[in-house]
Amino acid sequence: MADTVTGCGRCGFPAPINSVRPQAEFSDKSFGAAVALCGIFGTVGLHHFYLGNIVHGVFDLGLFVGSIVCFFSGDPSLQMLGLILILMDALHTLFVFYKLIVAQQLDGAGRLVTYPGQFRS
Repeated sequence: MADTVTGCGRCGFPAPINSVRPQAEFSDKSFGAAVALCGIFGTVGLHHFYLGNIVHGVFDLGLFVGSIVCFFSGDPSLQMLGLILILMDALHTLFVFYKLIVAQQLDGAGRLVTYPGQFRS
C-alpha cells in the first residue's frame, strides 16, 4: 500500500500530509473581521470573543485592565508592572495576528480561521 500524497492542483507540487484538511475543519467566522478586530482592538482581546475563545478573551481583557489600573495607581513600582503587562499583551497580540495571517489560528470550536479559498481546491 502506497501513501497517497495530494498536491497543488495547478503545479502538482506535493503538499505535506498535515496541510490537507477536510472542509468541516474550516471556521465559518469571517477572516477579515477577525484580522481587523485583532489589528485594531488586539490588546483588549475582542478578536478572541468574536472567534469564540471566551476564556482567552477574558485573559486578554484582564491583562489590559490590569495594566491600566497599574498605570494610574501613582506607585512607580505598579506603573512598571503595568508597563510589563501591556508589553506582554502587545506581544501576545502580535503572535495571534501572525497566526491569523498564516491561517494557524483556531476558533472556539477548534476550526481554522482562513480567508475564502485558502486550503481549498
